[in-house]
Amino acid sequence: MQSVVKLALACSLVAMVVACDRPSQRPPQAPPTGSYAQPYGAPPGAYPQPYGAPPGAYTQPYGAPPGAYTQPYGAPPGAYTQPSPSTPSPAGPATPPPAPTASAPLPPVSADPLNQLDLAFMRQRANGVLTELRSVLPQGQASAVASIPLIVDDTPGEVNAFAACPKQGPVMAVSDGLLEIIAQMARAKATDELFGTSKLSDYIKLVSNQQQARQPIVRPAPGFFEPSQDADGRKVARQHALFDEQVAFILGHELAHHYLQHTGCAGAQPAFVTPADIGRLLSNAVPVFNQPNELASDMNGVTNLLQAGKVRSGQHWNEEGALMVLHFFISLMQMDPADRLLFAFQGSHPPPELRIPIVQQAANQWRSTGGAAGAWPLPLPLPLPFP
Repeated sequence: MQSVVKLALACSLVAMVVACDRPSQRPPQAPPTGSYAQPYGAPPGAYPQPYGAPPGAYTQPYGAPPGAYTQPYGAPPGAYTQPSPSTPSPAGPATPPPAPTASAPLPPVSADPLNQLDLAFMRQRANGVLTELRSVLPQGQASAVASIPLIVDDTPGEVNAFAACPKQGPVMAVSDGLLEIIAQMARAKATDELFGTSKLSDYIKLVSNQQQARQPIVRPAPGFFEPSQDADGRKVARQHALFDEQVAFILGHELAHHYLQHTGCAGAQPAFVTPADIGRLLSNAVPVFNQPNELASDMNGVTNLLQAGKVRSGQHWNEEGALMVLHFFISLMQMDPADRLLFAFQGSHPPPELRIPIVQQAANQWRSTGGAAGAWPLPLPLPLPFP
């Protein structure tokens, strides 16, 4: 009898040991909900970096530059201490907002200068972008354009940018009207990307239907942009990147006219001019429809903006802004051919349909070299994409 009891106890002990060694049959625990490890709208785990960034380059949320925001969105580091040049700084030392983290979206922005169409801010950004473009030019080109001033044409309804060589010396110009249009396009496209709207096409229709010659740029009615979407921090960061890219394409193109010696200003001293001189300067601008020169400036300008974008500490620029500008004018023409005469920008440059493949080819060529500098000026592709 004792042998039987001992045998039963031994079997019980063996069963307990086997049960302890057996893998758990409980289902795996689901990951915690509510995490924000990928950009807005991306499937879980699909994109660990923001829009347009190379894989693995960033770990912060959509559109956020590395580190804390110590200046307004889109401003070069240290350039500003308040949201807009027109807004005074508060008394006492400024306290930067906390750095965005990968676990939360960017905070809303209540008074963004692009949303407010702050022209003073846009002019300063244009000069900041121009400084970045000059800083990466090869030495010969950089020295040729180091001091060329950028003047702003504030004529109501003027939409243009150009390079010129009046008697006073070389200049570059951009109009308030063009800056406002590209700000609205950046605002609309960023909204479309984030919220699935169609604001960009609606804005282009508005301009096509309502813009009048020599009149202030038509603006959407209140409520066109939904307030909570308009203030979304991710959308604000994205629109600043798109605004800078468009400005970089426009100014990179005009800058190239000078260092490629299309203006006849080689060796001349920079001009001292004012916006009141704009009408006279236009008569000295690069000749209309000099298509080889225009396309050469596109190629070199795109390379310039990509090179500048490569070394930026925040959002890297690409050719997307260039294509936005060109598609804008194509869309206007498709809606109303008379719009070709509405904006001086279209009259002083080749048709955008010819420029788009040049922009794309320049970007592809730059990437094929790994973004290597020192290959400027770039040769035009042969055959040229026009008769």
